[in-house]
Amino acid sequence: MPIDLDRRTLDDADGRDLTPEEFFAEDFPRLVAANGQLVAAGIQALNARPLTVEVGDSSWTINRAADSIAITDGPPDGALVVTLTAQQFSDWVQNQMSFNGMLVARELRMRGGEMLDVSMWDSLWIGLLDGWPIVDPDLSFVDRHGRPLDLHAGFAPDDDPADIAHFLREAGYLHLRGWLDPADMAAISADMDRVLPEYVEGDGKSWWATLTDGTRICVRLQEFVEHSPITARILSGEVWQRLRQVIAGPDELVQAPVEGRIIEALFKPLGVVSGPSDLTFHRDCHLGRHMYGCSGTTVGIALTPTSEANGSLAVIAGSHRVAVPVEIAKTNPYLPRIALPTEPGDLTVHLSCTLHEATAPKLTERRVMYTGFSLPQRSTASRGVGALSRLRERVTDLLREEA
Repeated sequence: MPIDLDRRTLDDADGRDLTPEEFFAEDFPRLVAANGQLVAAGIQALNARPLTVEVGDSSWTINRAADSIAITDGPPDGALVVTLTAQQFSDWVQNQMSFNGMLVARELRMRGGEMLDVSMWDSLWIGLLDGWPIVDPDLSFVDRHGRPLDLHAGFAPDDDPADIAHFLREAGYLHLRGWLDPADMAAISADMDRVLPEYVEGDGKSWWATLTDGTRICVRLQEFVEHSPITARILSGEVWQRLRQVIAGPDELVQAPVEGRIIEALFKPLGVVSGPSDLTFHRDCHLGRHMYGCSGTTVGIALTPTSEANGSLAVIAGSHRVAVPVEIAKTNPYLPRIALPTEPGDLTVHLSCTLHEATAPKLTERRVMYTGFSLPQRSTASRGVGALSRLRERVTDLLREEA
């Protein structure tokens, strides 16, 4: 059966400082009893290395043991060895930050492995904490009547809301055709051109990339709704509220106030050589906090056409149900890759757990906006929320340093 939209299993109100001794004595045995076989199956299928975690002068090695997993003395030959501070360990075992999040922040110390190994263990670890399978040979895609699902299907505004809600939960994404007026999309694109001179690199509300000739160019406008009355009208309008209700189905989704950073406007220029323009496969929860906030929904609004020939959003169908490692998704995913070509006024929706990428334009510039709906907040914001938010906003600086 498809997963529930609300997958949250942790609450910030229950967070605590957790030492390795406490975790491995108390939490780890309980998690192994619940999800050890699932993780062992993933280790075998991925041919994953053992994982050794070092904190201070102590270390713990996690590996497959028969049809489950266990702690062994280590580190053995061939293990991925990760060295964490006490705070990093506490954050990691409570899903406040993943290994990938630490890598992006340039804070992960590791040896004996590569990015692929780190990616595998991010998936295996969330499998242990959350019961998210890494492989599922019985996975299928069916409509709400039990028939095979057309993974390339698109939905018009007058299609059955129950079919739309089911597809999202089954496949992890949607292509919604003709939900907005193409004339409004052209006007919004003109708004982007009009306000672009008001954004400068380093202003904290824009992202910048480098082109082949060395030019620095703006690729993301935050706080755009303040400059675009048409965008504000759409996000406050009847069609948008109906969209929220349709994709929520039996669940509840909420929208932030139509102000500030509710939406971002993106330029997708030709010839980007570095910077956060078109990102290869990732999950929105891959830096951490999947268990506190998923599944939210990200909604893309197509301002210009997208296509396989000129780049588009692509997803890994079912990757919200099977934790395909990100690095495997980039090269050889074992679930279907689906491109979502769009026309102006089309919408795309993907769950925060669904692997997705934006492929680079090859012929002409593309433009798109992204916003979304979230699950109702359950507790006050934590240190982890702020840390990930700041890390996401630093992405452009980190990528520039890397280049």
